[in-house]
Amino acid sequence: MWPFSKPTARQKEIRRTKAERLGTWYKRFPAGKAFVAILSTVVTGVIAVLILSAGGEVLDLRVGQRVAQALTARVEFEVRDETQTEQERLRARDRTPNYYKLDASLLDMIRGRLAGVLTVVKAHADDPKAIVKAAAENKIVLDEAGVESLRQYAAKDKARDYERIVDGVIARLRAMPLVEPEPAGTRRTPDLAVLVDEQAGRTLHRRMSELRFASDATAVEKAIGAAVRAVPQPLRKSFQQSLLALLRTDGKAPAYRPIYRFDAARTVSAMDAATAAVRPVVRRYAVGDILAGPGIITPEQLRLLQIEHDAYTRARAAAGRTWLRVLGHALLVFLVVFGVSGYMRRYQQGVFDNHFRRVVSMAVLLLILGASRAVFVRTDAPPHVTIGLQALAAGLLGVVYADEAVFAICGALAVLMTLAVQESIAFFVILLAVSGTMVFGLREVRNRGKIVLVGASAAVIAGLASLAVALLEEQTFAFALNESLWALGAVLMAGFVVEGVLPGIERLFKLSTGMTLLEWCDANKPLLRMMAAEAPGTYNHSLLVGALAEAAAEAIGANGLLCRAGAYYHDIGKINKPEYFVENQREGVSRHERLSPAMSLLVIIGHVKDGIEMAREYGLPVSLHPFIAEHHGTTLVQYFYHAASQSRKPDDPEISESEFRYPGPKPQSRETAIVMLCDGVEGAVRAMPEPTPTRIEAVVGDIVQKRLADGQFDECDLTFRELNEIRKSLVKSLCGIYHSRIVYPEEEKKKSAS
Repeated sequence: MWPFSKPTARQKEIRRTKAERLGTWYKRFPAGKAFVAILSTVVTGVIAVLILSAGGEVLDLRVGQRVAQALTARVEFEVRDETQTEQERLRARDRTPNYYKLDASLLDMIRGRLAGVLTVVKAHADDPKAIVKAAAENKIVLDEAGVESLRQYAAKDKARDYERIVDGVIARLRAMPLVEPEPAGTRRTPDLAVLVDEQAGRTLHRRMSELRFASDATAVEKAIGAAVRAVPQPLRKSFQQSLLALLRTDGKAPAYRPIYRFDAARTVSAMDAATAAVRPVVRRYAVGDILAGPGIITPEQLRLLQIEHDAYTRARAAAGRTWLRVLGHALLVFLVVFGVSGYMRRYQQGVFDNHFRRVVSMAVLLLILGASRAVFVRTDAPPHVTIGLQALAAGLLGVVYADEAVFAICGALAVLMTLAVQESIAFFVILLAVSGTMVFGLREVRNRGKIVLVGASAAVIAGLASLAVALLEEQTFAFALNESLWALGAVLMAGFVVEGVLPGIERLFKLSTGMTLLEWCDANKPLLRMMAAEAPGTYNHSLLVGALAEAAAEAIGANGLLCRAGAYYHDIGKINKPEYFVENQREGVSRHERLSPAMSLLVIIGHVKDGIEMAREYGLPVSLHPFIAEHHGTTLVQYFYHAASQSRKPDDPEISESEFRYPGPKPQSRETAIVMLCDGVEGAVRAMPEPTPTRIEAVVGDIVQKRLADGQFDECDLTFRELNEIRKSLVKSLCGIYHSRIVYPEEEKKKSAS
């Protein structure tokens, strides 16, 4: 019984032949273009996953946003209470004492003046008035009792006693809290003051209420009175008046000089140290604590939610759960990337066959996706600003690819950008609406104003859609308006960027927009002016082919403007030898009568190669080169083939048709195939003696059938239905050009006479 039963001989034979027919898996692995496509898709998916994972999970809440329910803590975390911490620091600064530094030079000056008065007394011992006058010069105020007392200290050799009196006064001044007022604007109210005496190497701590400020005259006078209280009575009044005179500032504010000056540097340093010593106040939150209630989010709530989000992210990373988010992104990204790649392979085959175009397009998309992620992660701008990047991608790719392909790519990009900015399905719908407006609005750009107009339309749609979504989510009108204005401005800016970089995109991808094609359709272009001057018949023929091709292309939905521009330049190679082509010959004289069929063939075929070289030399857009190379395909040069066959001698080998065919290639697009048909039917109808509608229809049908039977349309995407529509359009256009005319009487007489 299976799986334990042994395979029979027939089963073994079938398995062996199956392996031989199918081969091993690595032999069946796709090669060439398919391999490059798969490899580029995988690389794109990997880079997209890395972009979406960059920056981690971001808190998608903003100030002013309304939340329907309370937001609670998912993990335990701590938050530093900045307000409480700042209050504690202010208290610490206020409690820091003021520092005052002793003015040692002032005390030295006072000591010197008081001690030097004995010298004055000795010098004028017999003249009291001279003593008073000389002492006043040093701001020493003496009364009669003071002069007499000083004369005694000087006469009885009691100078040492006088010095002790002065030292005592200086010591009391040193201990006196006579301080400088604090600078204006200080709002601190400390309780303590520190008096720093660097000479004595000590500090004195006093309460602020014990200080005496130099700006208070009454307080200074009381303080000086207390300082001279131990001075002997005869000298007390003189010392008091002298000290007041020495401390007075001669009318300046404050009225007296302080013993201790305010030390701002030491005070500020102490305040900074006290502030730094305050430990931050921390508030702890448990799981389930409410961080923000229902309603509008405030800046403080957003800060708290951001701290909780960071703590939650760290907890997940520590638990090893981050890889789940990356895995989810990877699955979604590869589903989207391979899905759009499969769509392109199935329904838009050939769009990505150009490897350069594929790589550049994917690089542009990844850059736009990366820019969207960076804006969301690194800036405070709302996610709706990235709608402008989506519009930019749609506008740029709309120039490069067909509408269906671009919309599929934009849809995939919209999914990835929605993941990148962590938005809902409504945001995805807005991206699709903007993409559709840009893609289908820029289907055919023939003037620069259209790009701005389409960009403005997409901007209005983005703004209205963003406003509607925000209002549906019950956001405030101010918040909704802010979102819509960001979206509107970003998309409008994208329109101007598309217009600015459009020439570079054309050169990079070797494309031509309607504006470029219209410029090359101008009759003042050098090649067209040269053709009109040197090959007027070819010029007229090209204009008619352009009109026929544009009408036929529009009949089947192809690019009519491209057909017209290509038709104008498809025969520029004839400019080098215009007289060898029948439309430029005069009076029926042909240069080919003197040439052999083989030589004539080289001249006729040469106009294709000459045209390609001239196109390169004159900078013709690359999109128009195929019209020069493919408008004859590999068709047979019938006239000279028949001439060669008729001139062949009986003994000569048979003339091969392959020798008298154009080198090709066959038309690769619908547009070049249309120009091929228009080129053939225009020349055939021109050669008809009487081009009636019936004859025109027969000739057009015959040429279409011959080109089809000859396999000229095997490499392009034309269908039988489209060929029939092209035939109808050509018949209609040719009948309009070669219509019958009314025969006037004079012409009828001439005709009868002839």
